[in-house]
Amino acid sequence: MKNGMKSVLAAMLIMALVFAAAGCGSKKSSNPLTGTWEYEEDGIKAVYVLNDDGTGTYTMDTGESVTYKLKYEAKDGHLLVSYVDNEIFDESDVFDSEYTLTDDKTMIIKDSFGMEMTFVKK
Repeated sequence: MKNGMKSVLAAMLIMALVFAAAGCGSKKSSNPLTGTWEYEEDGIKAVYVLNDDGTGTYTMDTGESVTYKLKYEAKDGHLLVSYVDNEIFDESDVFDSEYTLTDDKTMIIKDSFGMEMTFVKK
């Protein structure tokens, strides 16, 4: 049970941290967060798809895959994420995490508990 709770907490933290956008065609976005970002460690895989319009999805797989729709905003080094159209989170719940882009393909997200996760842009 304790490991199950850790997985759920890790999933929630990961969801609050990352995103990615699916680019279409050759149109280049001015938003460096636009794209698909992946995190994988200890049997947990998280994928954020961040669109240029501030929407996206978050998929978490810990043996069973779940996808959530989201809205996001990047502001002053903080990633603000809220989840829409789901039964777990209310859209008014905003998850605030610090983020750093170390290069074009690497983003480190630090959640409010101090946990750091490294996402790679695909």
